[in-house]
Amino acid sequence: MVGVAVDAGAAGSPLQDESAPQLLVWMFLGYWFENIEFIPSAALVALLGSLGVGEAAARAALSRLARRGSLEGTKLGRNTAYRLAAGSVDAARAQGRRMLKFGSGPSPWDRQWTCVVFSIPESDRRRRPALRQRLRELQLGPLFDGFWITPRAPLAAIDRSLTELGVSDAAVFRVSEVPRPAGVDLLSAWDLRGLRADYQELIDVLEPVIGRVREGTLPDCDALVARVEACARWRSLAANDPGLPEELLPGDWPQRRARELFVEAYDTLGPAAERRVRELVSSVRGVSSPAPHHRRVADCLEAARSG
Repeated sequence: MVGVAVDAGAAGSPLQDESAPQLLVWMFLGYWFENIEFIPSAALVALLGSLGVGEAAARAALSRLARRGSLEGTKLGRNTAYRLAAGSVDAARAQGRRMLKFGSGPSPWDRQWTCVVFSIPESDRRRRPALRQRLRELQLGPLFDGFWITPRAPLAAIDRSLTELGVSDAAVFRVSEVPRPAGVDLLSAWDLRGLRADYQELIDVLEPVIGRVREGTLPDCDALVARVEACARWRSLAANDPGLPEELLPGDWPQRRARELFVEAYDTLGPAAERRVRELVSSVRGVSSPAPHHRRVADCLEAARSG
């Protein structure tokens, strides 16, 4: 694709991952969250193709998501069509709301840390990576081996993870730090240097894109690619950022600037990206589908609050 505003295969892009086609299916179906009609697979394949995903990889991603129960398929004549499965719609909407809300404002902090201490015997060592993954997903960081922390209090989720994994030798408590000049820096539990670099990379990606939007020189095809890339990167940041209180972070922390650019990109690229989606879908011979509907970040968050 000539003149693409954002290279979806650029270093650091979540769209480089092997699971990228499946992520893209979810992101494209997000255009139809408010509509329960089936989307022909040919249209979804065309959309994925606009991001450089080959037909075989696109159809494989659709099949995997359907086998997992994330998508529901049906036959439309000789063609297959998909929509989000009933059990996936609420989860997908919740994920979208979390992505859009992420970084929208500081969260109050009571200066207490949640600590999880656990011991897993060698005979049960297979549980260790599973528990570590669960704790990472809850945005805890490892201060020491078997000692994980977070300034938040996801107590029910932590307890559920320990119970489901059968980790009985564990304790969870909320404490305040006693600062010591030679003590361990609690923030060392996370790779903040890498996280800063990821935020800066998003800023570097979006600034020229938004410049072209303001100039009116960005084609619809590039707008779709840029918007998908921005959402994929912001979603990845939301998943990896531990949500540390502002008072613990340096004054030049780049999250605020990155969010400003992401929101502007999401909102201003939306109409052009939607036009491109309509164009791609209508280009598939014999295919008709419900029209997508773009909503601004503020509208999405307001709908979430009122709903």
